[in-house]
Amino acid sequence: MSANPNRPADPNVELHPLIAARWSPRNLDPTAGVSEAELLSALEAGRVAASWGGTFPVRFVAGMRGDETFTALTDLLTEGNRAWAHAAGALVLGAAQSRNAKGDLEYAMFDLGLATAQVSLQAVAHGMVAHPMAGFDADAARTQFAIPDEFCPAVVIALGHLGAGEHPDEAIRESDARPRRRPALAEMAFAGTWGRPFGAAPRE
Repeated sequence: MSANPNRPADPNVELHPLIAARWSPRNLDPTAGVSEAELLSALEAGRVAASWGGTFPVRFVAGMRGDETFTALTDLLTEGNRAWAHAAGALVLGAAQSRNAKGDLEYAMFDLGLATAQVSLQAVAHGMVAHPMAGFDADAARTQFAIPDEFCPAVVIALGHLGAGEHPDEAIRESDARPRRRPALAEMAFAGTWGRPFGAAPRE
């Protein structure tokens, strides 16, 4: 199911519909909830993401609208994010373990990025949207949730349903209406040497 069939990606080549449908709106429906089953499914998608060396340094703190965890996560957000994210059905804090008994976990943030992507795609599969945010107080999160020193809180993901009609806040309306801009594939996928687009030269 497409989270928003009216604003798909403009891919250079064919994409799976779930990937094409993924985007990060701010206009969320404050009356639509996220069920526990849907939230668990999204978290499970993050859990099974690829992990460097099988270390899986990713942990989540999750709350559903109305519970204490959701309220605490909302309070941690910057003012700009709090203005719209309070309407999410669920909020998920993602943290990455930077070291363990074996030493530094060099790719921990990479693993958290992979897990966040899979949480987002699973949300789309449930007809929802997901919006990852960097704008929150990581130090306060560490205190609020007693996060161990070896873990770095790095992202809060808002899960919810797209709101009907236009958001009353003009800045949010403009942000959601802004074209989705990405470099062309030829500007970011190379072969042979840096800057030579993949597929531009004959294959041998």
